[in-house]
Amino acid sequence: MTTSAVAPKNVSAFTRSGIAVTATSAMDVAKQAGIDWTVSLTDLQATYTRPIGNNDTFTHRIPVTNKQAVIKTMPGSDVPDSVIGVVGKRYQPFQNAEIFSSLDSIVDTGEARYSAAGEYDNGGKVWMLLQLPDTMEIQGDPHAAFIFAKTSHDGSSSVIIRPVIERLFCANQINKIYRGKNKLTYTLRHTTNAVLDLNEIKTIMQLTHTSMQEYTSLANVLMDRKVERINAVNYFKRVFPLLSKVEEAPIDLLSVGEKRARTRALTARAAALNIYEHSQTQENIRGSQFGLWQAVVEYADHNGNSTKNAIATITERNDNIKLRALELLTK
Repeated sequence: MTTSAVAPKNVSAFTRSGIAVTATSAMDVAKQAGIDWTVSLTDLQATYTRPIGNNDTFTHRIPVTNKQAVIKTMPGSDVPDSVIGVVGKRYQPFQNAEIFSSLDSIVDTGEARYSAAGEYDNGGKVWMLLQLPDTMEIQGDPHAAFIFAKTSHDGSSSVIIRPVIERLFCANQINKIYRGKNKLTYTLRHTTNAVLDLNEIKTIMQLTHTSMQEYTSLANVLMDRKVERINAVNYFKRVFPLLSKVEEAPIDLLSVGEKRARTRALTARAAALNIYEHSQTQENIRGSQFGLWQAVVEYADHNGNSTKNAIATITERNDNIKLRALELLTK
């Protein structure tokens, strides 16, 4: 990578969807990121109303015995702000700082620092990000390693802690590099007495180091595989495929749905190829399979650069296209 290159305007998905922090404890991180609100449980009831007579109604309230509501209360307020989830009777709520505070131990020892935090789905999900001091380079291209910790207050997921690698020059995010490798994700269920202990934190650190080693090995292999322009064009066609009848038929013979599918695929191919051929993020990797893959990752992470896309990135919803693109190169 040339030192004179101007970095692209890509911004990390974490800072697009959350807030960068400088705090050294989970409690202070929650305050800086505005997620220091609390959650509590309350009973639910169903309201049944039906008309009687001309203008009167009959209302009957029925207790919901197998569910309860999770309510969010802002700091300094005694009045609930909103209902952010409906959960079962065995669900154990955790406060935002409480569930992440176990990670303070690796911050205190200098093994990581808090980097960002945020929420989405009206607080139904919250997350914190820690950056490790370890870095890796691919062709002189710096990458950073992070620990991403997420929990939900709407019963949709357990506490999830997993490694993330980010290519710093373009803020491309690699959440995982092999489909189905659950061993690189740690989970903790929302049940009574569920506590993250020191041995589990050490396991998380080891998972992160393993992820870094696997990514570096994979990147070096892909860097050694050189490609021509025609290979790039054909590759992006395979990443964003179309049925031959949709791709080759005259446009006026296609249905509305087929036209949309073709437009989406052709637009994505052109955007990825443009990144590969012209983006400064490709200067040191263009001409390799690693460059092809990173062009797809960059397209997935930064197409539109919106908050919605940022959330899709950090929650791994953008991972399917990244993994499919990688599998086409490694099969």
